[in-house]
Order: sequence, then C-alpha cells, then structure tokens
Amino acid sequence: MAGVDLGTVQELMGHKTIGMTVRYSHLAPTHLQEAVERLTAGSTSTATSTAPIWREAPQQVEATQVQ
Repeated sequence: MAGVDLGTVQELMGHKTIGMTVRYSHLAPTHLQEAVERLTAGSTSTATSTAPIWREAPQQVEATQVQ
C-alpha cells in the first residue's frame, strides 16, 4: 500500500465499505509488523505476547475516578 492508509485507499477505489478495501489490500506480514513497531515506538509496555494483536481477545479496562 506504499504507506497510504486504508481510508484513503477506500475513497480512491470507490469502495462503499472498509471491508471491501481490506479484502483486496493483501497486507504482507512484514507490513503488519512495521505498523506495530511504529505504533509502539517509545512504548514502555513489557507485554511478551507473540500472538497477532488482531486475534487477541479485547481486554477490559477499568475506569478510575479523578478527584
């Protein structure tokens, strides 16, 4: 995709849904890994999971009250 986000590709291709764009995007595993690295750059997370993030169950986040 040459660094172009899916929303832009969707608009350029005239797809009505992002699902259609994803169907034809054929993201390579290296592309996905690079995206994760960009998103987590500078992160202090110590997570060690090797499962793809899109296949993990969503985590519950507890709300904290601000006083």
